[in-house]
Amino acid sequence: MKGISKHLPHYFVLFGLLFAGIAAFVLFSYDRAFQMIVAVSVATSYVIWGLVHHWLHRDLYFSIVLEYLAVAALGLVMVFSLILRS
Repeated sequence: MKGISKHLPHYFVLFGLLFAGIAAFVLFSYDRAFQMIVAVSVATSYVIWGLVHHWLHRDLYFSIVLEYLAVAALGLVMVFSLILRS
């Protein structure tokens, strides 16, 4: 539990970013273009959050950067495929 509590403030920021993205996505459900902008913004924020988090804890490696980029890209592919389905 001690390891989790050390990272808790960072995770609150992450959950706040994700929650704001989901809220914006739902609020602007009538505008597909803006939803795509929101999705890209959330993915970018997620990558930046991950880089800052690992940089602060001094365990930022190239493989971690690739992992965050891959997860963000997969998320964008899923969201874009849902937005653009017709």
